[in-house]
Amino acid sequence: MRLRRKLHRLIVNATPGAPARDYFALFQIQPELTLDEATLEQSYHALLAQFHPDLYAGQSQMEQRMAAQLCADINSAYQTLAHEVTRAEYLLSRAGVDLEAAERQGVGGEFLMKQIMLRERLEETPSDDVAAREALHAEITTLYQSSRDGCAQSIAASDWSSAARCWQEMCFLSKLQEAARPEAR
Repeated sequence: MRLRRKLHRLIVNATPGAPARDYFALFQIQPELTLDEATLEQSYHALLAQFHPDLYAGQSQMEQRMAAQLCADINSAYQTLAHEVTRAEYLLSRAGVDLEAAERQGVGGEFLMKQIMLRERLEETPSDDVAAREALHAEITTLYQSSRDGCAQSIAASDWSSAARCWQEMCFLSKLQEAARPEAR
């Protein structure tokens, strides 16, 4: 019963196809692409401290299962919101954007050419040329930040097609950014 009373306070999402709980509501933060990651982490740890399955070891089997499921939901929500690319994807899904259709539509020829040129430069840059890799990483990071900011603005304006395009750019650029890290090989 104790767990049920605590669970009653958490917001449940009834939107078909959406996760059972609204991740932003679960952590009591605004549904935006840019968020205070320290606040997210604090909320995460507070929820885990409140609902960890070990706290319900002496309770009924049902309460133990509910606590385990809630803990899994909290972990899944945190993993989704902790990273900008997955957070953007979640926001788009939450708004009902068909991400598969958006991916079929693509990002545009100019961005693809830029991305191909950056990948070629990365492949041509020796892994031990730290200065060149740092410069390339900085260039990619600037492009990523521009796409992220465009995505955040588009989400705030409910311009879902533009937000989906920017999200796709973020996906490409985050992978390229990781590959371009001077220590990456």
